[in-house]
Amino acid sequence: MERTDPQCIGDILRLAFQENCMQEHLDEYRAAALWQTVVGNDIANKCHRPSVKNGIMTVGVPYASLRNELTMNRSSLRSAINGIIGKNIITEIRFTS
Repeated sequence: MERTDPQCIGDILRLAFQENCMQEHLDEYRAAALWQTVVGNDIANKCHRPSVKNGIMTVGVPYASLRNELTMNRSSLRSAINGIIGKNIITEIRFTS
């Protein structure tokens, strides 16, 4: 095995994700992790952990009043999450009971 120029481990991992078509899944995971940052700790603690699949984020909200408020603000929440990531990852947000 012949040595080449040294590479940063982050660059190697990014390349591996891109070559194996895993970047979209990684972005969806990042979007779900940003939920608490976008809505704040108080609201995030009242919601179930969000999941993202095929661009649709699903968040369980046990309180009808909070679910209604979040539903009315879902476009701004979607824009905030996509803005932080820098890509249009979230196409829709659904709130369930």
